[in-house]
Amino acid sequence: MRSSSGTAHRRSSVKDSRGPARGTTGLPVLAMTVPVLGAVALWVVTGSVLSLWFAALAPLMAVAGFGDRVWAARRARRRDDAVAQADSAALSAALEEELTHRRDRAWRASPDIRRLLEEPAELWREVPGRQEHLVLGSGDVATELPAAQLTGLGAEGSAPKSMTRVLGAGRPTMRDAPIVVPLRGSLGVDGPEPLVAGVVRAMIVQLCLVHPPGRLEIVGDLPESFAWVEELPHRVTPGQHRVALGFSSGWEGAAGAADATILVGSGRGAAVRMLVGQTSTGAAHAALETAETTLEVVPQVLSEFQASLLARSLRGRIAPTAPDDSPLALGDLLDPRRAPAPGAGSRTLAGAIGTSGARPFCLDLVSDGPHALVVGTTGSGKSELLRTWVVSLAAHYTPEDVVFVLADFKGGTAFSSLRSLPHVTGVLTDLDAAAATRGLESLRAEVRRREGVLAAVGIRDIAEGATGLPRLVVVVDEFATLLSSHGELAHLFIDLTARGRALGIHVILGTQRATGVFREALLANCLLRVVLRAADAADCRLMLGDDTAQRRPAGAHSAGTAHVRRAGDERAVRIRVAVADDEFVSELAASAQGARVPAPWLEPLPADARLPRCEGNDDMLLIGIADEPHLQRQEPIGLARSDRGLCVIGAAGSGVTTALHTIAAQIDRVDAWIDAGDLEAAWDDLNRVAVSRDGAVVVDEADALLAALPPDYAHAAAGLLETIARSSGQERQFLLGLERLTAPLARIADLMSRRLLLRHTQRTDYLAAGGMASHHDPTAPPGRGRLSGTLVQVYRAQASPRSGAASHPSLWLPPAGLTSWVTRATPGAERTHEQWLAHGVEIMSPDDVLGAGVPSMIEPGCSRVVRAEPEQWQRFWAALTTLRAQGPLLIDPSCSGEYRILTGRRDLPPLCLPGAPRGWLLEPGCDVSRVRLG
Repeated sequence: MRSSSGTAHRRSSVKDSRGPARGTTGLPVLAMTVPVLGAVALWVVTGSVLSLWFAALAPLMAVAGFGDRVWAARRARRRDDAVAQADSAALSAALEEELTHRRDRAWRASPDIRRLLEEPAELWREVPGRQEHLVLGSGDVATELPAAQLTGLGAEGSAPKSMTRVLGAGRPTMRDAPIVVPLRGSLGVDGPEPLVAGVVRAMIVQLCLVHPPGRLEIVGDLPESFAWVEELPHRVTPGQHRVALGFSSGWEGAAGAADATILVGSGRGAAVRMLVGQTSTGAAHAALETAETTLEVVPQVLSEFQASLLARSLRGRIAPTAPDDSPLALGDLLDPRRAPAPGAGSRTLAGAIGTSGARPFCLDLVSDGPHALVVGTTGSGKSELLRTWVVSLAAHYTPEDVVFVLADFKGGTAFSSLRSLPHVTGVLTDLDAAAATRGLESLRAEVRRREGVLAAVGIRDIAEGATGLPRLVVVVDEFATLLSSHGELAHLFIDLTARGRALGIHVILGTQRATGVFREALLANCLLRVVLRAADAADCRLMLGDDTAQRRPAGAHSAGTAHVRRAGDERAVRIRVAVADDEFVSELAASAQGARVPAPWLEPLPADARLPRCEGNDDMLLIGIADEPHLQRQEPIGLARSDRGLCVIGAAGSGVTTALHTIAAQIDRVDAWIDAGDLEAAWDDLNRVAVSRDGAVVVDEADALLAALPPDYAHAAAGLLETIARSSGQERQFLLGLERLTAPLARIADLMSRRLLLRHTQRTDYLAAGGMASHHDPTAPPGRGRLSGTLVQVYRAQASPRSGAASHPSLWLPPAGLTSWVTRATPGAERTHEQWLAHGVEIMSPDDVLGAGVPSMIEPGCSRVVRAEPEQWQRFWAALTTLRAQGPLLIDPSCSGEYRILTGRRDLPPLCLPGAPRGWLLEPGCDVSRVRLG
């Protein structure tokens, strides 16, 4: 091949050499005359005869120069002709190649009978524009080639002679191109009767191979020679469009009754007329006359035997689509000797799912999709179709080419037997809703991973080069059920259908209803539609564009019959779906090539995770291990030491205490561990840590603690907890655990920087605690919960760091002197009375004291107690005032209602539980304290 630069150089050389050659018109007369005149003048002056020889040299030089120029011009012309011929040859080859491509495209768009029979998949396939024309045969067709097209063929700079030599005076001509006429109006066919009959037979068969029954109907009265037409399904099936046959006298039907008419043996009144004849060799030829031009055509001709054979074949093609009780086995459609071609899945993803007519029907997710929607009511065979589709792809491709994620949300039985296929990375079911949601959310990370792989190799589509990524097909049965329980996943599938094609991710969604389930974004990206048995006409129109599936004849709604509409189809194709039984799946799994591909998600979180030893982790208090399926990672998660604290909420046995233990084990100093086990100690600790900042504070069972405290103490305790929460931060952490978020604790929980929600029995309690309805899992194991929406398994510490617990006071006995005791006759008071008597304490009544006088009752080394009930003391108020000034005042908890009256204090005393051997001790000049009496 010549380079373009070399061609340009030769062209410029030709132009340079042509200029002077074409400018020379003859001998240079002036150039010859001047030397002669000069020589004569020299002879006159000098008188030398030798000077005349110079006059002879000039003509000789002129003649030699003239000859040289003539020779150079002839050589330039030969070079110019050679370049022109080379340009013409190159242009002719490029033009011929372009015309060949155009002819091939034209035949693919409008195939004749031979090409339709060679490609069975093209039969009855509705291609834009194909059904609007009738192919009559082949011939020469003039075509337009714009200037830009000629430039692209390499014609730029070519000499006008080359262009004229190649293109001629008219337009380029495509040889043996399809000759088509619009399928409307009338077409007359004239000529010898046998040839006309053969041409018309070919026209009818051509129409019936292109148009499926129901789309086109052949009407008109037929003579005996065309009895074979009665065998065509287009003759007996009503169609949307009608083509009439008229013989001799023309079509006599009602006006508008037919969309097109073929007039046999007569062209009177026809818009297009075809004159049929024979060449000298006996071959058929025809002249096609239209209002604009006349074309020579090599027509299609069929014998009556050929036409009858094809008619019976077309009728047999629709027979298998009739209702049939016997199942169609997928194994009968697949070639068991066919081995999957490694690497084929990067370019195509085709598999047979049934039959259309008598031939296998294949769907290619790459070219027909890239995503599919399947609709079928209960019992229509929807799950079987999805199962068949997966098995067929697994039989055609290796796990290195395609893998599957299967999600069954109607009980988990549809795909259970497919787990044995090495292509299946996982089966998700509604029986484990949490695992199913987690697996589907992991697909977000798979999308990002595939984007990274494609970016690393520098391509934008998985089909452009080797990436090592298999195509991933996500199949969901009962998509509506999935959305009803996990509505947030709708955005995931919209994202998968929008970005999945280039990444090699395909989605097949099955559901019983289409209306109200599939959003517009899904419908726009899922161009492959399959309808088995629709609930109503609205679903059919939404999926197929019309109500074809609703207008099937009676009995045609049997299970396993489907209508398929691919991306390039104008109308749906009716098929019979094959069935893949368990035996076939087992054989396929045993013979499958390639290792099992791991699932695109991590293993679930462990039910028990031990707290790891992390050296140098000074900035974080570990809580547990977080599960982030959308990032495909499981990493430790914790609480920053600068955070205010953590609120842990969960039912009994959910691991609240374990979570508090885990965090407390990582804190250097725990100032107090407070729970409802010892209310008195809990009250004391709350009052103590509310004013100190010596270390972390842990409050477990906070709601139980407030519920167990008396009302006044519970209200005060809530205030103390709020004070602790507000004062926590850099110097100390506040850890709060509770079972139910009640009103007094809601404000305190809002002050905490982080919240961990563990298992809740009731959904309402979980929602009240701030959780999402979709996250509620009453069966979660202990320690499993959500931290700021992230699923977490809490670590378990080795030891329980319960430090800072208050110690119980020692037994209190009345000191020497006179002690006032306010109590009622309770069993506890009587036991204390007896214990004191056993210790030598003298107990008397206020009457004894008043009779003898207070000073006389005070004896060194003698312990005396004045006992009376609150009502009695109120009668002896002056004596009580004197006794309070002289010695201790002890008040039994049973007299808590009179505490403020007896002591004159408004603040709450230390907590003393009713019935416990406790008492409030008020000594002169001291605060009230709690003492143990038994």
